[in-house]
Amino acid sequence: MPIPDNQKLHAEIIIHGQTSDGGSSVVNTQNVFHFRRTAATGTITKAAISTAFQTAIASKLVLALNERWGQLRNSIRFVNDALDQYQDFSNVNAGAVAGDGLQSHSSIFLLFRSGFRGRSWKGGKHFGPLSEADATAAGDDILNAAAITRFTTLATAILAGFTDSNGQIWVPFIMSRNASVIDTNPTTVVGVDVTEVKLNKRISSHRGRKVNSVY
Repeated sequence: MPIPDNQKLHAEIIIHGQTSDGGSSVVNTQNVFHFRRTAATGTITKAAISTAFQTAIASKLVLALNERWGQLRNSIRFVNDALDQYQDFSNVNAGAVAGDGLQSHSSIFLLFRSGFRGRSWKGGKHFGPLSEADATAAGDDILNAAAITRFTTLATAILAGFTDSNGQIWVPFIMSRNASVIDTNPTTVVGVDVTEVKLNKRISSHRGRKVNSVY
């Protein structure tokens, strides 16, 4: 049986995407976000959350990534309810940066900080693939000014959170999966609000997005 709306305080949103074949294999991508709503009253719907999230945050990611990448859909569930199913919302968008892309595992990293010390109270996200045009020069390790601007815009948008059409305010949240109990009802969601999002200007690598070997 679903829990009442006033107990649905934390939303998990997944951006599903795909990086096109660059000579080896297609790479599926997932970026998982958690948000906390600031009030336990009023109407709450996944459709309103998806629309607001897409406008405020996901659209900034699309503008920052190479055209090899495409967004497919967003999936949303309320982690306060162990039985709540993901609901998918189609959002088909191609990365906006034209030109040659870097390897599928090329990425940037955004560090999420809170007001507390310890590994459980910080997090982050890898986003990619990047573009050759994102580097200061061919083969360089650092993002250039244009790329820094795009990804800083994304970082700012994530930190700001969003307000959906029902008037619900959602703020970015670091959920501790070790401390939380979300597999059975009643759940206990443990975490902290994000207070800072910092861009690592170094071009990095996401190991899980490396392509298959080609012999």
